[in-house]
Amino acid sequence: MSSPTYYLDLIVHFVRCDFSLRYKGSVLGILWSLMLPIAQLLVLVFLFQRVIPLKIDDYPAFVFSALLPWSWFSNGMSASGNLFISNRNLMWRPRFAPVTLVIVNTLSNLFLFLVQMPILVGVMFFYGRDMTFSLLFVPLLILIQGILLVGFGMILATMNVFYRDVQHIVSVALMLLFYLTPVFYWSEDVGENYRILYLLNPIAMLIQSYRAVFFYGTVPEWHSLLLLSGASVAICGLGYLIYSRQLHKVIDTI
Repeated sequence: MSSPTYYLDLIVHFVRCDFSLRYKGSVLGILWSLMLPIAQLLVLVFLFQRVIPLKIDDYPAFVFSALLPWSWFSNGMSASGNLFISNRNLMWRPRFAPVTLVIVNTLSNLFLFLVQMPILVGVMFFYGRDMTFSLLFVPLLILIQGILLVGFGMILATMNVFYRDVQHIVSVALMLLFYLTPVFYWSEDVGENYRILYLLNPIAMLIQSYRAVFFYGTVPEWHSLLLLSGASVAICGLGYLIYSRQLHKVIDTI
């Protein structure tokens, strides 16, 4: 039986390899990870400040405070479906725990998020948004989001082995979820009849908590943090239950 130190070293090794291979052979290298969110930001700012003005003060800072955590969530979810299928050689190794791939995927995209965070802080300073003690809540939000992504990752990676449509459904779902998450608009502008969609959307609450910390410089609402924590742990528990019960079938299938 492998020790926890073995798995920790293995995860660190895989995260390092995944990140280095992602930009191998690219002229700009890691700069691509910075250019994509900036390009998304410029498009959203052009659309909702020039074409369809939403009249939100410091709009670039408002959007960017939510866009980066959304990108981490979206990237992690998009890659989850193929984790077991594309790493079948590792899956067959007797000492290898397949859930390691899900954890590595989450941490690798987290590293991208951390690399992009200085730009976010710079945008906040540019628009006069002071960084307060509320930044102490960022590690907690990262932990909650990480647990949520690992839970979803186990579900998607497992189910996609049996039903290859899962990865395509996830792509469509993420596109729809982006518009149901207050990344580029006020959550307060949502009609009362549709508020339930946001209460049932943990990533929406998570995005608003990040925005509270970075854009408003305030502490996230405690009831939101409790709901988020409970939802993340519940989804992670459900994911592990599905993963553990189907693991032998997964290995046989791939």
